[in-house]
Order: sequence, then structure tokens, then C-alpha cells
Amino acid sequence: MKRLSVLIILFSLLLGIMFGCNQSSGDRVASQVDSLKKQLKAAYVPGTGEIMNGIVQPHHYKLWLAGSHQNWALAEYERHQLLGGFKRIEKYHKGTPEANAAPMIYPEINAIEKAIHAKNATAFKDHFILLTNACNTCHQATHYEFNIITVPNTSSYGNQQF
Repeated sequence: MKRLSVLIILFSLLLGIMFGCNQSSGDRVASQVDSLKKQLKAAYVPGTGEIMNGIVQPHHYKLWLAGSHQNWALAEYERHQLLGGFKRIEKYHKGTPEANAAPMIYPEINAIEKAIHAKNATAFKDHFILLTNACNTCHQATHYEFNIITVPNTSSYGNQQF
């Protein structure tokens, strides 16, 4: 989104230069740039809670179900989706405690990736438990200790085969 706005601004400025803009058209370009900056600031950015509830939590759950059933292709897909949630938090909320804490999850996500590629169910389960513990450690570090994540014990995705 930021790249697009920068390109629009640069394109607007380039047009002004190419057509020999005078002071009034220069003012018009500056006004357009200001307007675009305001629109960019008003653009929707999902909150960390939305990312956690809409991306991270469901993919954490589905990763467990897929790995538990040794559906390695699905497990890798879900691992990748889970990772994407944390990357979004880092991208959209840079500098916040949540974004700064997100990398503590990566070692276990990487270990799970290795277990998936090795098709090692024991390593997968062990690292999934460690991943879940890392989630709770992150929640404690960011003062969300009331939000406790567990290893799933049932499937509420009755419409998907794992």
C-alpha cells in the first residue's frame, strides 16, 4: 500500500515537471500529494487482535490437526499461513511490543517446518507444544497473559478432512 502511494506521488510530481508546471499547478500537485497522504493515513490496517483471531489462531489450530493426522502437505500449508500472520503483525505494527515480540515464535515455526519435511510425527508434536508455549510466553511478555493458548484436543472443523 505504501509503495503504491509513493508511486502515485512520484507519478504526479513527474507529470508536473514534464508539463512545466507553474506555481498554481505546483500548488495543485502539492494539494493532491497532501490529499493522498491523508487517504493513506485513513486506510484500513487490521489490528493485532484481528490478525491473531483471524489468521494466527485458526492456522495454529489447523496446523495441529493436519500434523496430528500426518497430512504433511496440509501441515506445511498451515505452517506457512501461520507464519504469514506473524509477518503481518511485524509489517503493520512495526515498533509495537507485539511486533517486537513476534520473532520469538520463529524458532519453533522453523523447527516444525523441519519436522514436516522429515515427516516426523514425534518431532512435529514436540515442537508444536513448544510453539504453543512460545505463544503463551509472548502473551506474557506483551501483557496478554490472560490469553492462554493450548494444544487443541478436538476438531471444530467438521467440514475439512485432516
